[in-house]
Amino acid sequence: MAHTSPPAPYRPDDPAGDAQNTPRSPLRRLLRRIIMLAVTLALLIGIIALVHANNSTSAPVRSVSSSTGAQTTGASTTSRTSSAPDFTLSLLSGTTFHLASQQGHVVVLYFMAIGCADCEPGSHALGQAMQSSKIRGAEALAIDLNAGDRPADLQAFVQGVGIPATAPVQWGIDTTGAIASAYNVQTLETTVVIDPHGQVAYRSDGSVPPEQLAQIVRNLA
Repeated sequence: MAHTSPPAPYRPDDPAGDAQNTPRSPLRRLLRRIIMLAVTLALLIGIIALVHANNSTSAPVRSVSSSTGAQTTGASTTSRTSSAPDFTLSLLSGTTFHLASQQGHVVVLYFMAIGCADCEPGSHALGQAMQSSKIRGAEALAIDLNAGDRPADLQAFVQGVGIPATAPVQWGIDTTGAIASAYNVQTLETTVVIDPHGQVAYRSDGSVPPEQLAQIVRNLA
């Protein structure tokens, strides 16, 4: 009887052994491709997120702290229509300003403070705008946000500003902070324009050039 030799043991460098392992190679290649795709996708997501973050970053604005806790800042303006919160304020003239009683007329609210360096020229510009608009019944109310100010302090400020007595501008002190809170005032020189129907038609978180403010008042009258 013929004897057959037993098969030779497998050696790592045996070509036959390599041939036996070849069925695993496609699986390894597939895994490598999946890993590469995952890495590429992660990089793309990271790049898109970075571009979006850069585009959404707003430009810095100038801000100066005030004793009121509010700030002066680069103005940002919006046009909006919402009911203006009603309020009552005692005026330097000895009378009382009640917003609800101004229905039918344009009202400009100007939030300022005696200690604000920009509020003096801003108050003068307010008087200039109201005087040049020449709209019967339109009135501006400058509201001092320094609750601790006395009427005499505000009166001295008004005299220093030099607004003509004929300008339709009234002055008062928000002694409780309720008005600033109702109008969400975060910056000094915030200007709010209320139309004859009692709606907030325009708001600027900063001063408004007198020519522009006068035109806004005319358009709403």
